[in-house]
Amino acid sequence: MDLVIKKYKSWQDVPTNDLEFWLQKTPEQRLQAAKILIERAEKFYYSNPKNKPLYYEGRISKFHPIAK
Repeated sequence: MDLVIKKYKSWQDVPTNDLEFWLQKTPEQRLQAAKILIERAEKFYYSNPKNKPLYYEGRISKFHPIAK
């Protein structure tokens, strides 16, 4: 699956169809998407050997399901 990552400065800039897409997702689905985005951003960051290690390197990142 190819993901297209778009960055907006405010909610008013988000196209209506993108906003509706994310609003119909569950919180768990949005967290999963955020996790994937963070993992891809870290791979992109570390692909440049000149980048310094991130400050939280070595910590364990866990995404827990939201209690209902």
